[in-house]
Amino acid sequence: MAAAIALALAACLSRPAAGPLAYEGPYRVDLAVSQTLPGTAVRYLGVTPRGARVRLGDQEVIRLAGDSLEADVRPHPTLFIRYRLRVYAYDEQALHALGTVRVEMAEAQPRAAPLPAAAALRFTAPVTHRVPRGGVIPGTPIVYEGKVEGRARLGGLPGYPDRNVGDSIVWEGQVHPRVFLKSTFRVLLIEAGWLTVVGTVEILVPSL
Repeated sequence: MAAAIALALAACLSRPAAGPLAYEGPYRVDLAVSQTLPGTAVRYLGVTPRGARVRLGDQEVIRLAGDSLEADVRPHPTLFIRYRLRVYAYDEQALHALGTVRVEMAEAQPRAAPLPAAAALRFTAPVTHRVPRGGVIPGTPIVYEGKVEGRARLGGLPGYPDRNVGDSIVWEGQVHPRVFLKSTFRVLLIEAGWLTVVGTVEILVPSL
């Protein structure tokens, strides 16, 4: 038994969890006058009879409801953030926009860590992962070790290692010097060679 545990632990440690990782999900922002889109030079300047005044870098433009509000930013050499938003309302106090945000990490190295109390950027992305036996659930150090008595056997997860179809898998930690994740999955399908999970990942970027 001890030998089997040692072999399983060695196998987990031998599988590098580092690699590219990307999440995209819905995002809404309410920019007060003089406030910027997190991490960018996009700033709301106020309202005029012609529309909303917005500064895009060194350019001032007028935006109406339905107009785009887009920005790309690279706050770290291995971190890229893309905003694709549409203005849906604005007034003397704030500009309101919604759309999607995408976070791409060229090098993700998951490790358990407490989540930050506050974040400059926070959003939730839906995910579906089909993980091969011996593979890692993306954005986590959790390894699918195979099907044991009808259950999924997981490595790299503290506590009870087995999950039935419909059971939850929860992990939170840091995956990049600037990015933290809170992942909540449900087991959808257990096969001898594959594990399918669905769920959501909350992405937190403390500072931009």
